[in-house]
Amino acid sequence: MKKRGSWLEYNNFVRLLSLVMGVALWIIVNSSPNGQVSSGLANTTQVLRNVPLEVVTSPNTVAVTQSPARVNISITGNILDVATVQAESSGIRAVANALSVGPGTHQVSVIVENVPTSSVNYAPQPSSAVVDLQAKVGVSIKPQIHVVGAVMSGLTVYKPITSVARVLVSGPDTLVRQVTGVTARMDIAGSGQSVTRIVPVLPIGKDGKVIPDVTCTPATIMVTIPIRNPVHRVRLAATTIGTPAGANAVSAISVSPAHIMVQGASQSVDGLANIVLPPINVSKWTGTKTIRVPIPTPFPGARLSTPEAQVTVTLAPRGTITVAGVPIVFIGKKAGLTYTANVSGTAITVTGPAQQLSVLQPSDLEGYINVSGLKPGSRAKLPVSVSLPRFVSLQTMAQPFVIVKTGK
Repeated sequence: MKKRGSWLEYNNFVRLLSLVMGVALWIIVNSSPNGQVSSGLANTTQVLRNVPLEVVTSPNTVAVTQSPARVNISITGNILDVATVQAESSGIRAVANALSVGPGTHQVSVIVENVPTSSVNYAPQPSSAVVDLQAKVGVSIKPQIHVVGAVMSGLTVYKPITSVARVLVSGPDTLVRQVTGVTARMDIAGSGQSVTRIVPVLPIGKDGKVIPDVTCTPATIMVTIPIRNPVHRVRLAATTIGTPAGANAVSAISVSPAHIMVQGASQSVDGLANIVLPPINVSKWTGTKTIRVPIPTPFPGARLSTPEAQVTVTLAPRGTITVAGVPIVFIGKKAGLTYTANVSGTAITVTGPAQQLSVLQPSDLEGYINVSGLKPGSRAKLPVSVSLPRFVSLQTMAQPFVIVKTGK
């Protein structure tokens, strides 16, 4: 019974303690404005140190210098609110308000923005800053692309293509005046095809160094560097085989287009002077014709601007004449040797378009002998070859062979 009595006495004590605590809590709550318990907590002051100071200006001005660059911010309030501010201080901004002043040096107020709660007092230290403002100017400059690196062998790099024609450079007047160009860098080392990238643009001075504290708009641009096989302009050539029917002769051949563009590896396309079309057989032709001829691929991998050409072969009445006194010359002569022949000229009979033959002169023709194989003191019977105008062909030659002697 004594043990049970002690528990009863203990429970009465707990009931009494609970009553006292409840009355005390009621007094605290009802003595606080609007029932806020926290207002009864003690006040404290904490300092946020080295907060960056931002200068806010009007759209027509820009800050060149400022002092100070950082400030401290004192936070005063009850312990709970100050602790909340400290925990959420990352977004707090210290601002030097220069919105209402123009170019020049000014002392402006420092204010605190983006605060997590307004129930505490914020005091920037110092409370003002000195700023030097200049008029904001802008110039439009064509971007220059600095291309570095070598592409794969045989490819050609063409002019860069940019997404914008010009970039606006803006900032303080004294700095913008130093900008002589806007540049972007493209590295194409080892590329085997066209390269497209988004790259930053930088304002530079005459020494090639970046000018600070100016802004480029847009700050980045898209640049394409075309990388392709080289393209060459190549002539098309057409020839005929066979003899037209009747008293006709080929008097002209025209090709359309006369030139085409050929793309391919540089080692293949660089030395390509012309492309010869497949020979056109004019046997049994009785008049002028225009036909389409496929253009052969000059080398593996070549790309042609068109797959075929249009060729017109013009026929005209055929004639035959004999031209006397056609000169004979030596080719392939060696230094220090003399060459003599038993004749100096020959007569030849040629056929071709009658109108062309009517104006043909001995000087339009030339016989030649290749003497490159003769040694000193030689005597040899050598054939005579003839150089003829286009569309004119040889029928007979009075002196097809000539005796040639060499001496020193």
